Amino acid sequence: MKLFLRMGTTARVGASVAVLSALIAAPAHASVSGTASPERSPAGGPLASDQAVNVMVSANSTDGALEPTTLTVGGKPAGTASFVCSDPCTQGRVTFALDTTQYPDGVQHMVATLSNAAGETSTAEGDIEIWNHRPNGCPTQNNPPNTCSAPLSIGSDPTVQTPSQNPGGGGGGGVEGAGESSCKSPRLSMSLAQRPLRVSHGVPVLLKNKRYRFTGRLTCIVKNKRQSAPKGSRIEVRNTVRGKTVRKPSGKVGNGGKITVVLKYTSSRTIEFRFTNADGKSSKVRIKVRIAQRKNQ
Repeated sequence: MKLFLRMGTTARVGASVAVLSALIAAPAHASVSGTASPERSPAGGPLASDQAVNVMVSANSTDGALEPTTLTVGGKPAGTASFVCSDPCTQGRVTFALDTTQYPDGVQHMVATLSNAAGETSTAEGDIEIWNHRPNGCPTQNNPPNTCSAPLSIGSDPTVQTPSQNPGGGGGGGVEGAGESSCKSPRLSMSLAQRPLRVSHGVPVLLKNKRYRFTGRLTCIVKNKRQSAPKGSRIEVRNTVRGKTVRKPSGKVGNGGKITVVLKYTSSRTIEFRFTNADGKSSKVRIKVRIAQRKNQ
């Protein structure tokens, strides 16, 4: 009887050790993830410098080195490139040089295919607006054809509005007669329009107290069609720092639904751009930024 108990106990202990060893030896489930974002959106224009835009793809692998990534824009191949990273290459980024003339005007969906040496695959996705043939809604001697300068600064910077070239036209290049009360299904897009110091884990790193330009566009549904929001539509900027959210003074959309915001910060935060129509429906974009004291930080 004693011998049976000893043998049974030994068998159970041995089985437990074997299971525990198997769990310890089993590798954690590998995964790969990342982001894809343009350096500015909208992109494009009549000049070669406007038509060239970089798309940054960053990736992170929990097990195994990152493999080269392939980018498609609007379903069309945009190239394959290897990540810039240190050994082992588990975190890295790559920049694709995009020629916007190769794509039709409008919102194009970007997909970067990610994979690692462990065989895991994933995708990083984003959107970019391309406008190479936008009609000129505000021709002046300082604006070349197919461009429309409508800068908007929020915060300590003054708001600058381009004078309307069509008084009484109601919209200045946007949807005629539309406003917060009639902007149905609002869609707001915003992105950083200047090159950051670097991108860390998908988050742009900006220099302290340096002015950075954010650009975007607001559109509404009018007569069952998505069109540019009217000039004068109000855009709100909110900053979230350490869990506390602060509202900034409202700004206004320029011609063609275009928005340009110049901001500078002293600390890391999440920036939220928001538009709310009269029905209380809103569209918002959040951009997280990190702030560096010096360029080499």
